[in-house]
Amino acid sequence: MKRETQNLLLLLIGGAVLWITLDGSYLRYVKPSLYPFLLVSGIGFVLLAVLAIVRDIRRDRASDEQDNGFGGDVLGHGDLRGRSDVLGRDRAHGDHDHDHEHGSGRAPWLLLAPVAALLLIAPPALGAGAAVTSSAVQVVPRDVPAAQPKSWAFPPLPSEPAPTLPIVDLVNRALQDSSHSLDGREVTIRGFVIRPKDLEQQHPDAPDADLARVVITCCVADARYVLVHLAGMREVIEDDAWLEVRGVVETGSAQRDPDRTPTLVVSDYQRIAAPDRPYERGR
Repeated sequence: MKRETQNLLLLLIGGAVLWITLDGSYLRYVKPSLYPFLLVSGIGFVLLAVLAIVRDIRRDRASDEQDNGFGGDVLGHGDLRGRSDVLGRDRAHGDHDHDHEHGSGRAPWLLLAPVAALLLIAPPALGAGAAVTSSAVQVVPRDVPAAQPKSWAFPPLPSEPAPTLPIVDLVNRALQDSSHSLDGREVTIRGFVIRPKDLEQQHPDAPDADLARVVITCCVADARYVLVHLAGMREVIEDDAWLEVRGVVETGSAQRDPDRTPTLVVSDYQRIAAPDRPYERGR
């Protein structure tokens, strides 16, 4: 790879990292606490590229000045013949290098394609479309149907009428809370809609749906989905629509469900905009 290509690649990578960090779209790929590391990395790449470009420019200027200095000498006949032989060898060597560069110079430019795609077409946050290829959050392995999750007393819910809970916290409480803090309590959760595919194909008018959030520990490479069944929906809501839902968790529904997913009996819901931080944090 030519030095110019290397410098350009460094500059574009640094610019792409800085771009997604400063405009907040990095939250589609990693957890928020990685912000300072991304910022430092992007600045570092850009500085390395600028330093390399400045160094190469200075080196080319020094080389040109040296060549101009040789050009001003008065050469004798013998010196001219020797100079001609040297120039001939240099020209032949240069032609050989030129041919060699043409044989191997274009493939490295393909490395710029992912960087350009990130700058021009930023991938969206994970949603309903990726649920079929991702694993769900599981407190108890599916291959141990008789096992029950370990339970302990969770902290009491806030005293407000319908406290807002992360979906992963609601699922953990429904499965593991020995104090049954969810029983009879109205809670509020936020997430995006996932319509069960088999239900959508067989009964497209059925309003049944799940409310989901993507849970990450570090980045989207370890992303998992956590779901809550919604009972009592009054209309069909499309996939990826973000909702704020209020309701009461059906007692024992998580233990009865094969996938350990609790059911929320909906009392009210409304559409909301997708949050700036689309993912919930896992343990």
